[in-house]
Amino acid sequence: MTLPDLRDVLREHGDGPSPANPARPEQVRARIRRIRLRRRALGGGGVVAVAAAVALGFSLLPGTAEPRLETADEPTTFAAQLAGLLPERFTAADGTKYRRIATASIKRTGPTKVSVTIPFSGKPLDVGAVCAGPDTSVARASIGADGPASAHFGTCSRRMQLRPLQVPAATSGTELKVTFDTTTTGWGCTVRDGKCVPQKKTRGVWALAVYEWTPPARPVKPAKLKTLPDHVGKARLAETKTGVWPQDTSATFKVRGKVGFDTLCTSALAGNLWFSIEANGRMEGSAGACGVWEGGAFPSAVSEFSYPTDRTTTVKVTWMLRGSGINRPVRWSVGLYRK
Repeated sequence: MTLPDLRDVLREHGDGPSPANPARPEQVRARIRRIRLRRRALGGGGVVAVAAAVALGFSLLPGTAEPRLETADEPTTFAAQLAGLLPERFTAADGTKYRRIATASIKRTGPTKVSVTIPFSGKPLDVGAVCAGPDTSVARASIGADGPASAHFGTCSRRMQLRPLQVPAATSGTELKVTFDTTTTGWGCTVRDGKCVPQKKTRGVWALAVYEWTPPARPVKPAKLKTLPDHVGKARLAETKTGVWPQDTSATFKVRGKVGFDTLCTSALAGNLWFSIEANGRMEGSAGACGVWEGGAFPSAVSEFSYPTDRTTTVKVTWMLRGSGINRPVRWSVGLYRK
């Protein structure tokens, strides 16, 4: 349930008749007072908000405090609370309707891999995930136990993240096996006083879901783009090019010396649009995700390159969408920065 949905439900019930048990609010308040007293005695008053939410029968909303896992039974309960953040149905900003067709969870202990069999109608699929940390693993999803991962979740967040689940072109039949995996191989370290100190592995609780969505009947016009900053550090914005994917799939620049490129996209699928950079037909590094700016400080992520100063180099920025984008265009902008 989204926050607007919750507001609508509360408003609807608030306008209705009084509840059958008028003493219920006082019972809840009394229970909260008892919890507060007990938590103060134990030195753990920070979980009162969560206890109150459970007492009132509401699932945790994104951004609320995370309950502590203190007993052997709580991980299962907590996984169920997280699953409540993966709605059965919801509507994206562009009006696309999503329907949940399967759920799964991976806990702090036990197996790091789980599979579910889902009905496959041929409609596009996304994977939704919420996580409570700390967590140093990477959740990923694939079609089939040995198939290449197509949906990656690099961060642990209690806000639902959506990733496209790409179905192989040769897939046939009415069922698919989807595997979720947080298994880690190898490990990094943190350099301290010139020494490599191994990082401690920590596992979070993951709640996962597979959604199918129905493409809009007609293309949905993306929102207007915000203006790229006129400077990033000492670099100034020299040129900007814009377009709408899938009609516009690339932009070309003529450059010399040291330059940087920054990107910005809008639409419900903005985070699924990726770009690659070529110089004179040769790939420059790996592909990157387009920037999305919904509020706050601009999420600048300038990609810097150095080219000859005595001749002009042709640089091409090419756009590609991960997953399906039927009737869901994405508006993009790429800025050229020079020092």
